[in-house]
Amino acid sequence: MALIKGDKSSSKYNQEVANNNENETRPTTAVADPKSKWLPAHADFVAGINTVETCMELVDLFAEGSVNLVIADFGNILLMPKLQTKLKVFKGFSLLKENNLTDLPCAVVACYMDTLQPRIPALAVASGSAVFLFKSLRPYYKFVLPQLDIAQVEKDVWLKAREGNIDIQAMHDVLNDLHRAGTTTLTHRSYMFLQISNNNEAHQFVEHYKNIELKQQSCITCMKKLNKNSADEDALNCLVIGTEDQHIYIIESEAFTILATMNCPATPSFLDVSGVYDVEFRILAACRNGYIYLFRRGNPQPRNAIYLNSIAVGIERFGKNIIVGCMDSSLHCYTTKGKRYWRHILPAQITAMCQIDYRPKDKFLVDVIQIEENVYAMKFGRLGREDATLVMITKNGGLVIKILKRTAVFEENDVLHGPPKEQQVKIDVPKRTKLYVDQTLREKEQAENMYRIFQQDLIRLKLLTGKEFLKSVQAGLNPVAKTKTETIRINAEVHGLGPRFKLTVKLQNTSSISLLPIIDLFLSFTYDENIYNLNPNYVEIPILINGIEYGFCSFVTCITDKAISDIIKVFVCRRDSTVPLISAVINMPVAEPNISI
Repeated sequence: MALIKGDKSSSKYNQEVANNNENETRPTTAVADPKSKWLPAHADFVAGINTVETCMELVDLFAEGSVNLVIADFGNILLMPKLQTKLKVFKGFSLLKENNLTDLPCAVVACYMDTLQPRIPALAVASGSAVFLFKSLRPYYKFVLPQLDIAQVEKDVWLKAREGNIDIQAMHDVLNDLHRAGTTTLTHRSYMFLQISNNNEAHQFVEHYKNIELKQQSCITCMKKLNKNSADEDALNCLVIGTEDQHIYIIESEAFTILATMNCPATPSFLDVSGVYDVEFRILAACRNGYIYLFRRGNPQPRNAIYLNSIAVGIERFGKNIIVGCMDSSLHCYTTKGKRYWRHILPAQITAMCQIDYRPKDKFLVDVIQIEENVYAMKFGRLGREDATLVMITKNGGLVIKILKRTAVFEENDVLHGPPKEQQVKIDVPKRTKLYVDQTLREKEQAENMYRIFQQDLIRLKLLTGKEFLKSVQAGLNPVAKTKTETIRINAEVHGLGPRFKLTVKLQNTSSISLLPIIDLFLSFTYDENIYNLNPNYVEIPILINGIEYGFCSFVTCITDKAISDIIKVFVCRRDSTVPLISAVINMPVAEPNISI
């Protein structure tokens, strides 16, 4: 995995210009470092490209065996609302063609839509609420997200405005109350209307839009591709789209129908897809609420959820492991079940992440690339006829391309896993004071007396504990009453919701010494008479045969109107003794109110 941090290097490149064999302008290159594992192929820091990683793709657009670089360029976003977004296609290091886009893109994906030969992929560009398909660099199809449901109150307001049956102030009040209630989401038109403070401008706005059909559509936030029926590289693909309204759609790329819809608890920011749609697939969605959700085939709800300490800025999958970069400069490794393997704090913020599938598979730092500017987007893969190429877009719009040497070997240096450097710094231990020396000498001289005092305190604690236990046994406060020949176990249960409960007291003779039954016992209850009424409050126990559990019932009625509860104590006593054999304390639940029909 390649990881770019938001720091700058101090290396300077000596640039030179030459022409290649195809009479194209060769980009500026840097002098190769013999110790580096990368060859500097291209370095143009004035290319003027503004994009993110999800808007970059490496694909063979013409089935020529040469991979093209496709970038959805935002242009200068400071000139908004005048858009300068373009879809740029590079052949080698030179610009081959560019197409204008109507809105800011959020993702670019190369997908196969048919089974024709030769296998020529299409470009899917997610922009706004639509996905634009380009085939052979020409516009081919436009897929629009399904419309969202609109609140009936909002429909009625704009219908009355069309008929002229409502004034501007009343219309504003109704829409404002609906917005503040927070139960439904208003349309973009209603939000724009609420932002207008001038009555004349609001009247002109309503007159302009009242005859136009009211619609509500979501926006696309992320997009990936999923193989439909085969795991081959050139198999038919489906588009997996995450939207602002917390949905994930799987779109069939031949007829452009929605195959599946999944409900996400939050708006997804990044997607990672694996598997085959017709067999089994998994979708990882990193959302804005700081969670990663796992979706599987046939289940519209997430199966697992992984909580992150910070918002994710990138997500990559390595086999069964998930690598996540967060805004707090931390790098995490999780399993698909949510168990975290490791976590590392990086020395600077993460600005871009991409996967390099090249031998190392663990958490080790294997290489560092020095770049003159902060890197905001990068892509690793095949470019042209080179299999291992790293394409980087810098903060100021520069385009940097590096090729991994075929003889490069990544050494696994456990730099991230080891202890921090501060651990090797010696602690400034203060000098021994006179009080410390005197205390040490006293402990050496009085060691025998100190040990004797400690043993006396320990024995005293054991004695007090034994006395308190004896008192509880004599008072019958234990759940098991045990004498020399008799052992009784008590268990109490409360049934019902109230205000009338059924109290069941279960007794069992568990004596293993004597097989004779226990007789002449009775149950007695103590309770707060201002809260409860028991019927009966005295129960005769004629006999308890060894090994048989007996149940005795009493009905408890809550006689107070207050939502309070109290305890009820149960005592098992002999007729010839004033001390109970055993007792139990029952915590009564709060009674439900008595509803009369």
